[in-house]
Amino acid sequence: MSAPLRPTTLEVDLDAAAHNVGAVRRLVGPDRRVFAVVKADGYGFGAVEMGAVFARSGADWLAVADLSEGVRLRERGLTVPILVYPNSLPGAAADALAHRLVPTLVDLESARAYSQAAAGPCEIFVKVDVGLERLGVPAEQAVKTILAMLELPRLTLGGLCAHPHAEPGGDPAYADWQAGRFTAVVDELEARGVRVPVRLLAASPFVLRFPHTYLNAVDPGRMLYGITFPGETPPVPLRPALRALTTRIIAIRRAEGMRRRTPPPARAHRSAVAGRAGFG
Repeated sequence: MSAPLRPTTLEVDLDAAAHNVGAVRRLVGPDRRVFAVVKADGYGFGAVEMGAVFARSGADWLAVADLSEGVRLRERGLTVPILVYPNSLPGAAADALAHRLVPTLVDLESARAYSQAAAGPCEIFVKVDVGLERLGVPAEQAVKTILAMLELPRLTLGGLCAHPHAEPGGDPAYADWQAGRFTAVVDELEARGVRVPVRLLAASPFVLRFPHTYLNAVDPGRMLYGITFPGETPPVPLRPALRALTTRIIAIRRAEGMRRRTPPPARAHRSAVAGRAGFG
């Protein structure tokens, strides 16, 4: 193996990452879909490497933050389904479809763009805002918006997702309130004859604490990297994927003499600068 090109090295334990996927799978059961997030270059661990391990170890989907991340995974040979979270511009629809990426939509403008760009059936996800007030269709408007999206040609609903919020040790009633808003949207859509194949609500804080929110898909997020926060007790054993962060010293200098040097007078310094700049 050739020497590393940089003096600082992040060592990742891929076996630990594979173990964590298996641990989550045992926790949530064989029938729920596991979405493995590899956004921001896999949180710095390497999106391609971590995505490949997650896929081989039983993750059903990968998830990324934007179109460029998904395209890179495809170009590196990953064939697992990839969900793109909602921040891609409508003009990116053709590129997303060309790389077999599934978009998460939050407005009719984006839905129209995908409808127009698609040559055949186009699977979409819709993100529902259940309380965190980030990107997403407000829960109160979600059914109306989704029905309008599905009236557009070629669009099919692959699933709904949300990003709920729960502090370690926080009030479970807050989690239940968010989950209730999400399931109310699912129930009303199905009552209107719209099937919701994937119901993705539980992110890592919910996977850790609230099994009743698992529905039929989970996003264990940082759990797959073996990361938990103070106050969290994982219900299954996790192993840290971060093995080590190492660096080499490239120079040692004595700065003692520098402190004894007397700077030149300010006026002389300004004159020298002006002369070099061609103004004097």
